[in-house]
Amino acid sequence: MVDFNKPKSVIIAGVGGQGAITVAQLVLSAAWKSGYYVLQSEVHGMSQRGGEVNAQIIFDKVPVTSPVVTQGEADLLIGIEPLETLRYLSQMSKDANIIASSEPVINMDNYPKIEIILEKIKSVEGAVLIDTLKAAKELNNKHAGNICILGAASKFLPIDNEVWEAVIRERFESKGEEVVMSNIKAFQYGKKFTEA
Repeated sequence: MVDFNKPKSVIIAGVGGQGAITVAQLVLSAAWKSGYYVLQSEVHGMSQRGGEVNAQIIFDKVPVTSPVVTQGEADLLIGIEPLETLRYLSQMSKDANIIASSEPVINMDNYPKIEIILEKIKSVEGAVLIDTLKAAKELNNKHAGNICILGAASKFLPIDNEVWEAVIRERFESKGEEVVMSNIKAFQYGKKFTEA
């Protein structure tokens, strides 16, 4: 059972150019619009395409004093890339939820075998892996993966669906109504992975 009466700490992990920053901004905006005090840590590696990117977000009903997640206490890990997801498993609490893409970004010569990475993630209770490449094809939207993951992760955040749709609209409205609606559709599609 998810306890929404205590501070929520979220880690978003990926590599540069994937859209992890956009996901972090959506979570931050949605929490703020829902009346929470919210802080986000520095995001690392965003200047280097393919480099490590992570954001830590903490929000609560009372003022938050630090955006840094204490080791072993994160509630939710949103993994945009499998190896980066694996890097942050030690940050998670024993009853954390992990929503992650199974699609690797192989940006190094010694990238570990993806099967081993996915098995390690799947071995963690509460982990949900999403084939974001398949989702993107089914939605006919090559950028749908991250928003699908966010949709799945939304079950574990105390934020109403209407707020999520509002922040998605605000984030993408400059790109036109078609882009807005395709992202809302991707968000709703992602929710099915954690509805059961």
